[in-house]
Amino acid sequence: MNATTDLFLPAAALLAISPAAPEQLFSSDLDAIHQEFRALASIWHPDRCMHPEATTVFQHLGRLYDAALEKRRNGIWQTPGLLQLRALDGTEFRIRYHQARPFELGQLFIGDGIVATLVDRAYSDLFQNALATIDRLPCADVHMAAEVRRSVPEIIRCVEIGAGAVLVARKTPDLLLLRDVLDHYDGRLDARHVAWILSSLLNLACYLDYAGLVHNAISTETYFISPQAHGGALLGGWWYAVRQGAPLRAAPACTVQYAPFEVMTHRRGDHRTDLELIRALGRELLGDITGLRLARAKAAPPPMIDWLRLPAGACALDDYQTWQRQVLPASFGERRFVELNLTRQDLY
Repeated sequence: MNATTDLFLPAAALLAISPAAPEQLFSSDLDAIHQEFRALASIWHPDRCMHPEATTVFQHLGRLYDAALEKRRNGIWQTPGLLQLRALDGTEFRIRYHQARPFELGQLFIGDGIVATLVDRAYSDLFQNALATIDRLPCADVHMAAEVRRSVPEIIRCVEIGAGAVLVARKTPDLLLLRDVLDHYDGRLDARHVAWILSSLLNLACYLDYAGLVHNAISTETYFISPQAHGGALLGGWWYAVRQGAPLRAAPACTVQYAPFEVMTHRRGDHRTDLELIRALGRELLGDITGLRLARAKAAPPPMIDWLRLPAGACALDDYQTWQRQVLPASFGERRFVELNLTRQDLY
């Protein structure tokens, strides 16, 4: 019997365990799961236990047991801070994480030096699309490659498990998921910080334009920022990337809502989608993704608000130059570094 399994939990505590989280009761080892269930079942079997909820608890234990076996078959076992995976070839490995987040295709796990994404088996075609896209990112020379490498995923492991597939990408400890940062600041960032985040994204959009790619999922859920370096990395969302003009494979809800109407109508890759998503992200960071209340709330200088509410152009470089040469000087004057004093320890 695993020492972490408490045979004498009260009925209320056992019934409070969701079938989605059998890890709260059972150990990860298959033999231990069998032993622990038999021990618990012997205690709560209604023929032996006089507790008024014995039958209900016994039935619930059966559901938790089945859920635990299903998770083992699927090759995934998740406890706070630790993800244990079993590949289809029998290899087992562990991933330590600080934050776990669900997303539309599966789950995201964020650690110090890695980002692990579990994509459900139903979306294996999108998973393979991401691998192929990341593997073929073009660069003109070694200098461009070094610059791009800091902003896109570096895959260090890719493994298939029963539940689907897992992609593990390298991440430097200073990179923080933008969604977590925004939540930390109660849904609104200072406009000066939003400005450098948008600058880093527009710079990346220029590279995507050069590469002939449309990412299609730029958002607070896929972009990581470095407060120290005033930079970022687009480590998520590559499942949806397509070449400019190619048919869209799928799109998250935010893209469907904020991409140009004709793009969603014709369902083809268009650079304007990424540029519109960057604008939507900027509005969201200021506290109102619709943009309707930004001026009234004085969330940012008027030139910045106007730019965020205007339709994007067709060229990322033109957008970037307008932002750098016109919008930023008109909004903030002379360029200066504004420190965002935030670390992983603050978030997790």
